[in-house]
Amino acid sequence: MRIGIVTPVFHPYPGGVPEHVFHEYLELTKLGHDVRIVTARFGPGESQVEHDVVRVAPTVSVPANGSWCPVAVAAGLTARLRTLFDREGFDVLHVHEPLMPFLCLAAVDAATVPVVGTFHASNESGVAYRLFRPALARRVRKLSRRVCVSRAAVESVRPFFGGDYEIVPNGVDVDRFANAQPIESLRDGSFNVLFVGRMEPRKGAKYLFRAMPEMLRRVPSARLTVVGGGPMASYYRSFVPDSVRDRVSFAGRVSDEMLARYFRTADVYCSPATGGESFGIVLLEAMAAGAAIVASEISGYRDVVEHGRSGILVEPRSPESIALAVSRLHADERLRRRVVEGGRRAVRRYAWERVTKEIEQVLVDAVGGLPVDAVPPGAAAVERHENVTTAV
Repeated sequence: MRIGIVTPVFHPYPGGVPEHVFHEYLELTKLGHDVRIVTARFGPGESQVEHDVVRVAPTVSVPANGSWCPVAVAAGLTARLRTLFDREGFDVLHVHEPLMPFLCLAAVDAATVPVVGTFHASNESGVAYRLFRPALARRVRKLSRRVCVSRAAVESVRPFFGGDYEIVPNGVDVDRFANAQPIESLRDGSFNVLFVGRMEPRKGAKYLFRAMPEMLRRVPSARLTVVGGGPMASYYRSFVPDSVRDRVSFAGRVSDEMLARYFRTADVYCSPATGGESFGIVLLEAMAAGAAIVASEISGYRDVVEHGRSGILVEPRSPESIALAVSRLHADERLRRRVVEGGRRAVRRYAWERVTKEIEQVLVDAVGGLPVDAVPPGAAAVERHENVTTAV
């Protein structure tokens, strides 16, 4: 098939959705499909697969769901996308976050082929859905298939728009994290605790920072490494108590190779998110790397971590609970081994090869349920597609 993947964010912008789209592209291409990624521009830098990326608009950052989100803004976006789609001759469109302005909404409007929409977000307030429900419902009805990455994502969208939703989870490159080389300079006898994420409210980093004094009282060898950045990074550093600053290091944004090495080095991976997480790809990465997980007990994380078997879930916004869980994993080696092995078993279900097969089947169903081998590239295209050469 000829597949267009439309995504509101993509590399070089970091995050779960860009990683999902990148690996979906790679695996669908391996399966013999002809794939293009349609997205926005995010400043300097590009993707490893830039030759198959079409960037249609610049972005501005707006606050959304406890985070800052880049939103594509351009005049006549729907018309420009319609021209692009005609030229490319896609059989099916896979639109990630189909109700996100403005790129994804415009893509749904412009589509003349079946559209699969995947919902990633866990939006507990649902304010935007409530305010703009009539206009958004029209776009939802246009979707041939509705997919969510977790039950938390289903619970965010179905109350407003009804209908049936298939759950196809996020995935992880298991081998990349399992086979990464630890960072030897950090293997110095310290008990390594890792945080990976943007410095923003919903990631909950300040609660982990506030947990450090008690954590060090219980585990004097504990050391926290923070990977990630963002415009609020300096503000969040101020939450690190002066008494523990020498046991907290900020690595900033790192390469994909180094990210896997930080995970592989960690004894414990901690994600103190406060909400708004529909899944938690970082949890899968930690599992694959063999780190024990301490994570907030929020709806999206409960879909991934089984308390006591593949990680420890703690009360959100509770520095005391974080410190206690980390110290428990340090003191009880049998528990730590159990949750690490449980995570390694659980993460196999999320290998990209398996997840993308599920995505492929949804896309095939959307174009009429034909067997995969019976849907050649460009099968849904018509001759007029070949005659449109307008640049986007």
